[in-house]
Amino acid sequence: MFDESYLIQRIKDKTPYTKVDYADDSNIDLVHIDLLEPRIFIGHLGIKKQFPEDLVADGFHEIENREILLTAIQFLCQRDKLAEVRTNIKNAYHGFSPFPTDGDYSNLVFIEATMVAKTGNKAWWQEIVGLHMPQIA
Repeated sequence: MFDESYLIQRIKDKTPYTKVDYADDSNIDLVHIDLLEPRIFIGHLGIKKQFPEDLVADGFHEIENREILLTAIQFLCQRDKLAEVRTNIKNAYHGFSPFPTDGDYSNLVFIEATMVAKTGNKAWWQEIVGLHMPQIA
């Protein structure tokens, strides 16, 4: 795993956005605020297997079925800015390694994205990124 603060700082460093913080489960209240800039929230979701259908108790097979740490990047923005904000955020995390002292360990990759909620002028988007965690035999 990695400390979420590395991804928070990466997005702050590589985008024009400053309101980037840890996710919590009460963010839905933010739908009613005035947005002068996007609000971005980062939080780990869990870990899954690369090939979830292959659940066997075979140590050698397990090495080839790596774990993937899933992390959500959620953001609330003006609906007409959704594509621009998403592109900026994806450019910030794509290929990024959250291990400052070991950049060869692994890097973040896109897994999936979805619209969480929307109003006439606001969009709440969730992008899920993954980090392949190499297994050591």
